Amino acid sequence: MLRTANYTAPMSLRQAGLLAILALPAVRPALAQDPDSVVILGGVRVTVSRDAARSTFDLPYALSRLSLDSTRAATRRASLTEVLLFVPGVTISNRYNPTQDPRLAIRGFGARSAFGIRGVRVLRDGIPLTIADGQTAVDFLDLESLGAAELFRGSASALYGNSSGGVVDFRTTPPPEEGGRVGLNGWYSGEISRVSLSGGRRLGGLGLQGIITRNGGEGPRDYSTFESTNVMGDARWEALGDTHFQFTTSFYDAPEAENPGALTAAEMETDPTLPDSNNILKKAGKVVSQAMFSLQAAHDFGAVELLASGQLGARDLENPQSFAIIDLDRVTNGGSVRALYTRGVFRLAVGADLLNQIDDRQNYTNCAGTNPRPPATCPGTEDRGSQTVNQEERVTGLGAYVRGEFVPMDRLTITGAVRNDRTRFEVTDRRATDPALAEPPPRTMSAVSPMVGVNWRIGALSSAYATISTSFETPTTTELANSPTGVGGLNPDLKPQRGVSYEVGLKGAYSAITYDAAIYTIITEDELIPFQVPGAAAGRQFFRNAGQTSRHGAEVGVSGPAGPVSLGVSATWLRYVYDDFVVAGTSFNDNRVPGVAPVTVNAFASVSPKWGTAALELMHAGRVAANNANTAWADSYQILNARVAFKVPTSFSMEPVVGVENIFDKTWASNVVVNAAGGRFYEPGPGRTFFVGLRMGTK
Repeated sequence: MLRTANYTAPMSLRQAGLLAILALPAVRPALAQDPDSVVILGGVRVTVSRDAARSTFDLPYALSRLSLDSTRAATRRASLTEVLLFVPGVTISNRYNPTQDPRLAIRGFGARSAFGIRGVRVLRDGIPLTIADGQTAVDFLDLESLGAAELFRGSASALYGNSSGGVVDFRTTPPPEEGGRVGLNGWYSGEISRVSLSGGRRLGGLGLQGIITRNGGEGPRDYSTFESTNVMGDARWEALGDTHFQFTTSFYDAPEAENPGALTAAEMETDPTLPDSNNILKKAGKVVSQAMFSLQAAHDFGAVELLASGQLGARDLENPQSFAIIDLDRVTNGGSVRALYTRGVFRLAVGADLLNQIDDRQNYTNCAGTNPRPPATCPGTEDRGSQTVNQEERVTGLGAYVRGEFVPMDRLTITGAVRNDRTRFEVTDRRATDPALAEPPPRTMSAVSPMVGVNWRIGALSSAYATISTSFETPTTTELANSPTGVGGLNPDLKPQRGVSYEVGLKGAYSAITYDAAIYTIITEDELIPFQVPGAAAGRQFFRNAGQTSRHGAEVGVSGPAGPVSLGVSATWLRYVYDDFVVAGTSFNDNRVPGVAPVTVNAFASVSPKWGTAALELMHAGRVAANNANTAWADSYQILNARVAFKVPTSFSMEPVVGVENIFDKTWASNVVVNAAGGRFYEPGPGRTFFVGLRMGTK
């Protein structure tokens, strides 16, 4: 199932297309329906273009908007995989590890992430969850609170700056329009349970809501016990009709999370539920708490709309790993201002963003399981041994942009944008005795990021576009602080990566069938590539720059009704290779960049009779390279899931749900640890898993 071998060709684009076609055998009859009997879908409206809500058919970008309940009814929302599964070009590698966020990648951006999300900007209701250096943690994001998601599936640095190879803006369910509502959701699967209680109330122009969610249990692998609590409050006020305010607060507490680690191919074949025994010995895990507050306001003057926002956050992390115990206290803050002007055939948006980040980082020798205990590094009996890092890291990101639109004729829109960003990294090394080393010179990484695109409305519900855009991505503080030399401070040799993207696409709706297709090429200089070294630091991720990589990709999404059945498929093909990458005399040119499946296909079929909903879903991913040399691979997989939800006729809403994932009990690697030391590349997905749930609430 998993093996070390020479590269063999993955599924071809033709084969991927055939699989997509086979997954939709019943779509064709829908195209022949009487047009008078079909409800024509209006253009989806999004705001991720940093403009007022606009139809996706008017914008020269690959854009998606999901209404979560209608997209995948009766799902558990246990991970981002469930939420974003059917978005073309987007891949979610769920680690099934309670100490690690899923690895979110858009067209390959984000694939390098060892933990959390990199390379993709993440927001909630327009407020950035991505911090100044480009890191994003989403463990505190309560998926039960979400009603929609907007995605910018392409290079967006001209609008969002650093670490914007794609953009995901999660939208919370708004408070009720009138009266009040309450809801109770509960899920149980294997050893994992989750309960959410929510409520909302409308008081004139003021809308209030809150949600509390409790998670706990043991994951699908041994040594994966966890518990967490999320609390979120949301207040929205409409003042005099033209002024709107939104205040959001969230708290997250996770007092326990065990880290089962990654496995070798032999361990995976023997028992995919095994943990890394060294992680147990070293008590690898995570304890984290986080608080975040945000306030945003908007006022419409007619031709001009002004928007402003600000946020403040704090995160405390204790993270024992096999190579060290990491203690990190983080404070973040920032703000944004934007003005939108519309007059006739011209639209103009001007804005600026500021993000600040202060990390108090302290690393210690992990002495758990060490016997005998060296007096120099493991004095006493505590798991925390000698201190190896004690420094304060400060990051400031400042960017300003202008975006303009011109409509020279009825169906044609020309869009241009440019942004200037400066990200400044400073560090104070408290362990250094030399003042020059204690306060090394700061590093400033800057970029001017332009984009230009044209959009042609072919019809009322279809358009074609072409875009040239750029991307800019700095290393994160963690990536800069992890130097193979073991010296404190920031790695002076690590550079930001920069890229140019060329894209054409087609999107639209016909006879209730929606479609979205794009092809693109992305050339990236100084791509940030992770690697590990064997020995005491095994398991720790370091980073270096590759000279140049190229990506050639195609993606398509189609969905719609076929009689009583709703069908959909999303397919992605990506050839992502090193063009210029030589390490210590070894050339990796023309090799696949590891961690990215060359083909993914996700398909679904569902019916919704009067008694409820039944759904069947298929996930396919091609073989994934696990290392730069392309000598280790995770095999392709096909996972089939099913669920049934029942509508109970009561005065309130009640929906029991039963389901099964991985029906055929396949052994599969849901994620690979890129360039891992000791062959520990593979993080297995769960076997056959049954779950039950109950959703209740006021109608």
